[in-house]
Amino acid sequence: MMFQSPDPTEAYRKIEFDARIEGSNGIGLTRLCLERALTELDRAQSAYARGNRQAWGTALTRAASGITALSAGVDSANPLREPLVHLYDSAALAVRAAVTNYRQDVMDRVRRDLEDILAIL
Repeated sequence: MMFQSPDPTEAYRKIEFDARIEGSNGIGLTRLCLERALTELDRAQSAYARGNRQAWGTALTRAASGITALSAGVDSANPLREPLVHLYDSAALAVRAAVTNYRQDVMDRVRRDLEDILAIL
């Protein structure tokens, strides 16, 4: 049985995301995960400002999942593998911690790190 999202916007977002995955190579997938994580960090910040704990928790969980996927996907032949994995793992840990203890300064630092990597691609 197929899962149906009660939110049409979320359903369209998932279809678009799946289509982008299908047509992506390694760098494209990295870019996609970075963009998705940054989008979810934005959603979390907005939800936090509104006091919507459930929405910010959901957005942060999605961001952490994307960052974890980035860590797992670093090519073992990449000479920057070790520092990238460390950065991604630290960022994912910080994002997960923000689910219960949201700190904007920490989320801003994570955002800057992800934006820096995205700018290089």
